[in-house]
Amino acid sequence: MNNIPSLTGVIIAGVGGQGAVTLSQLVIAAAWKSHYNAVQSEVHGMSQRGGSVNAQILISKYQVTSPTILEGTASLLIGMEPLETLRYFNLLAPDAKVITSICPVKNMHNYPDIDEILDEIKKINNSLLLDTLKISHELNNKNAGNIVLLGAASKNLPFSSEIWKETIITRFQDKAKSVIDANLKAFEYGEQLNS
Repeated sequence: MNNIPSLTGVIIAGVGGQGAVTLSQLVIAAAWKSHYNAVQSEVHGMSQRGGSVNAQILISKYQVTSPTILEGTASLLIGMEPLETLRYFNLLAPDAKVITSICPVKNMHNYPDIDEILDEIKKINNSLLLDTLKISHELNNKNAGNIVLLGAASKNLPFSSEIWKETIITRFQDKAKSVIDANLKAFEYGEQLNS
């Protein structure tokens, strides 16, 4: 994506402990490195107990004064958990892109039928559903799924691959080189899925 509308809304949805806040920080940092204005709001809910967590990010070349995404205006939804992905469909614009994991976190006794959830998500024309557990296994990295989702989503934002990788390196600079390399590999894997 080479340009961006005057205002672009991104939603990152998951449950507590999945890393939604980390992903949102990476998106914000990539926006700033690319000289965009970006603001974010977070809802943590019962995040410590696996409850709903979401981050809403607004990105623009112009000054952004509110971090709230209005109903029907979000252009990108990154879902780390399928039921949580479905929860924010009312915020999506008609041409929005949805990139989501198909792997449920069954944190309630009456979790809905997963096939019904996935069928609803597939109704979005611009949806990409990923088996993040399988991909994590393939990459031999149990934490790869989120960064793979980000890599796939990166094609829908106007930040270069180099900026994204620079952002990942900076975010994980206090970790071992093996951690940085694993995250870069996961990101590149996701990029290829949405090329």
